Amino acid sequence: MLIRSRVPLPWLNLTHDKGRLVFRVLGTAFAVLLLFVELGFWDALQEAPVQLIKQLGGPLVIVSQAHYALNIKEPFPRRRLDQARAVAGVKQVFPIYLERPASLWKDTSVPEADRSASQPIRVIAFNPDQPVLNNTEVESYRAALKIPYNILLDRKSKEKIYGKIQAGINRELADHTVHVVGLFTLGTDFANDGNVIMSAETFARLFSEGLPTEYVLDKADIGVVQVAENADVQAIYQSLQQILPEDVRVFTKEEFINREKAYWGKTTPMGFIFFLGMCVGFIVGAVICYQIISTDVAEFLPQFATLKAIGYSDAFVYGVVLREALWLALLGFVPGWGLSWLLYQVLSRTIGLPMEMAPQSILLVFFFTILMCMVSGLLALSKVRTADPAEVFG
Repeated sequence: MLIRSRVPLPWLNLTHDKGRLVFRVLGTAFAVLLLFVELGFWDALQEAPVQLIKQLGGPLVIVSQAHYALNIKEPFPRRRLDQARAVAGVKQVFPIYLERPASLWKDTSVPEADRSASQPIRVIAFNPDQPVLNNTEVESYRAALKIPYNILLDRKSKEKIYGKIQAGINRELADHTVHVVGLFTLGTDFANDGNVIMSAETFARLFSEGLPTEYVLDKADIGVVQVAENADVQAIYQSLQQILPEDVRVFTKEEFINREKAYWGKTTPMGFIFFLGMCVGFIVGAVICYQIISTDVAEFLPQFATLKAIGYSDAFVYGVVLREALWLALLGFVPGWGLSWLLYQVLSRTIGLPMEMAPQSILLVFFFTILMCMVSGLLALSKVRTADPAEVFG
């Protein structure tokens, strides 16, 4: 129990030396920074891959039964979309085509001798006349995308890999010259360093390998289901599950997002690494806070012994140490939060990942900061517990 006292001993212990106070606060702020950075990468690992899903223009999604992650190509027969259109309440179903391993990008603006090797880039293709994505930037280039070999380039694609990110340039994609008519915003993830959008017709020309266009577009990677106004989405969802064959699966958009997050967070090595990083960050932060608090306890050990000698209970003395740990957490959290916010902005702009400081993330780190300092305070109590006035002043 943290007992109150008229004299603010915890605050005075912590602030009596202003120079040391700065180092104590900075040490705790560094621990907070570690927690925020690890949590930020953990969140980005799960949030980045679902940015495309969030922009899909329908509440329901159809994918192959073998599909388990967005970056894994598992197409399904497009006739399944025709079957889905027959379900009552379905307004329209749109196919999306994805390609990555074969979609090699070359920066033709530099001499071939200085040109880096071809780099894979994710291709997203669909019929520009269909409202497949809820993206106003893409909508504004609908007419331009109908022209063969016109594409849109994600402005968050990495320049170090793909060269200048700007409209009006020609580049080579899958051994064909393409024209970048504009830019859009989607973002990179841990599987894709860049994105392009094109029409289904251009997609078929780039990746046909001599096959007829109809054959290339006969299999879709994602089916986006739009429902009629005021329709019961849940009822349509259940009907699609019953009617469609077992070679495809139906998800609500929320289910599809959660499945993608679970894949990256729980089954990939990077998910384990970032989770382990958060644990290590907490341990490192606890060690830093323990060193700060235990140093203070050791310095004021005679004073703690005096309090015991004049009749103050152990609970009162323990409360002084734990309140000092609480003050340290509060003082260190604010600058750590501010530094982390700045670092998030820099990382988001340089690597293209969605490093966002959500309210729940702030509360989680604040909780762990309090916990970290309080655990450190509890560990430091062992020195106070053994403070014997007779030995200290003997």
